[in-house]
Amino acid sequence: MDYEPQKPFQMDIRKERRKKKFIQNIKKIVLAGVVLVLAGAIFFTRGIWSPYVYNILEKTQETIVNDGELAKGNFPIDLGEGSTSSTFIECDEDLVVATDTYITFYNKSADKINSIQHTLSEPVLSASSNMVLAYDLNGYSFSVMTKKGEVFQKTLDNVIISAKISESNYIAVVTETDKYPSYLTVYNSEGKECYKWANGQRILSVDFISSGDGAIVSTFNTENGLPATTLNGISFNNTEQLFTSDKINSLVYGVQKMSDNSIWAVCQDRYVKLTSDGKIDKEYLYKSELISFSSNEDNLSIAFESVSEDGTSDLVLIESDSEPVEIVVDEKIKTIKTYFSHTFVLSDKTISAYNARGKSISMANVKNDYVDFVYIDGNIFFMGYRDINKIEFKY
Repeated sequence: MDYEPQKPFQMDIRKERRKKKFIQNIKKIVLAGVVLVLAGAIFFTRGIWSPYVYNILEKTQETIVNDGELAKGNFPIDLGEGSTSSTFIECDEDLVVATDTYITFYNKSADKINSIQHTLSEPVLSASSNMVLAYDLNGYSFSVMTKKGEVFQKTLDNVIISAKISESNYIAVVTETDKYPSYLTVYNSEGKECYKWANGQRILSVDFISSGDGAIVSTFNTENGLPATTLNGISFNNTEQLFTSDKINSLVYGVQKMSDNSIWAVCQDRYVKLTSDGKIDKEYLYKSELISFSSNEDNLSIAFESVSEDGTSDLVLIESDSEPVEIVVDEKIKTIKTYFSHTFVLSDKTISAYNARGKSISMANVKNDYVDFVYIDGNIFFMGYRDINKIEFKY
């Protein structure tokens, strides 16, 4: 094949194309850099602009009014005549109901999945995303189960004061012993002991951190006739204690470590904010009697009776890295629960959902005889004295 040399104008075209492509690449790199700088600026200044955006969205959001119509089909779920210790909980989007004799798993349509007989005198339930712990309050037995059946069961030598299961399926059991007023034993998901802890004081609460492999243990004693509670940070994988907090001059009912690493303690007469290493930052004294509280790593909600006799209640909403928001609810609150970034409030008249800024975003009228509720995938299940009902609840 004969070689045909390129003509000068063909070489010029090639040079121009390479030059044009080089300039285009430079433009792309510069544009990507500008986008990254803008994204970084938006991210690091979110604390300044996000409240304004949130407030704008909040003001334009209307409260959804659900019809509150009771579900039919398999509802209501009958709790049986004379059932005195009925309770329920959500696990893996199934409803788990404990009565005097059985622990039963139902799907959202109230179809029975499995029913496990128990001998607990006063059953208490705790759940992770796939396991349920049932223990006998002031008894000696506890068991762990899934919807397929019992995983393991234990009978202890000492009385069970409290027990919980974490998202990592660690089971924390607090008992009374001859040597200690309270003793913490932690079991893994197979029922093997993996951690023990006591400090000679009475344990008031054990609250898991979000990873599930550690907890904050509240212990109590008296000093000069006054209550003194200490928060103790522990890891189930470490023999050394993570921290010991400043003393709180009140009884602690529950503790929540937030996503910003702050620690909030709900007490008998106050709620307290502490730093990640247990130093007291702020204290807020109650104006009235505590009704209920609930939390996750992003939100803490506390309900109080009204300071006046006007049939209202007070609600305090705390978001990570934010000051508490206080609102007045024009009804008598029975109990509250946090789901995602929202607080669900059951009163004597309604069930309502509030956002972190205290705006009611959804509600439905309900009967006065409901004592508890759980939210599962767009539905609210209500525990009554004799049965369980369900309504659709959009928010």
